[in-house]
Parts: sequence; C-alpha cells; structure tokens
Amino acid sequence: SESNLRKAFEEADKNSPAIIFIDELDAIAPKREKTHGEVERRIVSQLLTLMDGMKKSSHVIVMAATNRPNSIDPALRRFGRFDREIDIGIPDATGRLEILRIHTKNMKLGDD
Repeated sequence: SESNLRKAFEEADKNSPAIIFIDELDAIAPKREKTHGEVERRIVSQLLTLMDGMKKSSHVIVMAATNRPNSIDPALRRFGRFDREIDIGIPDATGRLEILRIHTKNMKLGDD
C-alpha cells in the first residue's frame, strides 16, 4: 500500500545509510496504462513521489529486481529514479553446476 511505501522510505531515512530493496518491482509498479485497478496506479504514483522527494545528500539507495523490466511503468526508468539497469543473464552449464553444488553441499547425493 501507499502507506507501507511511505513507512519504508521514512524508516530507511531515519536509519541511513540504508538500502531499500524492492523485489518483483513489476508486481507493485506495472505500467499505469495497462493496469485496471486504481490501487496499482496510486502505488506507482506514491513510489514516484517518494523517489523524487529523496535528497541528493540522502544516504538511502533504492534498488529493485524484476524478471520483466518491460512491464515496469516507464516513469520509474527515467533519470533520477531507477536509471541504471543491470541485466543478470541465465547461468551457463558451469554456472548451473556451481549453483547446484552450493545448494546441495550438505546433502548426500549419488555419484550420478
């Protein structure tokens, strides 16, 4: 909700330096012209207002993640908001094997 967003930004500001991390940004900030509900539009507007209200001297960084960057409201991708994007691609076979090893290091596995 808009209230929760405001609280998160206020709390981060009070406890700065801080990072606000929003996972699955597309779920709370979809393109406004494609949303059917007023709630989604208000949340996007609130997020834009909060990000625009951050001072340059603020020691709060706002980061977000999404699997669907083209579904995010374009206003959020403008300079001064989420203006830097890092594309983290799919790991190759070696990377996938390393991830599997990390997550199964304490498990008994067969040789195959």
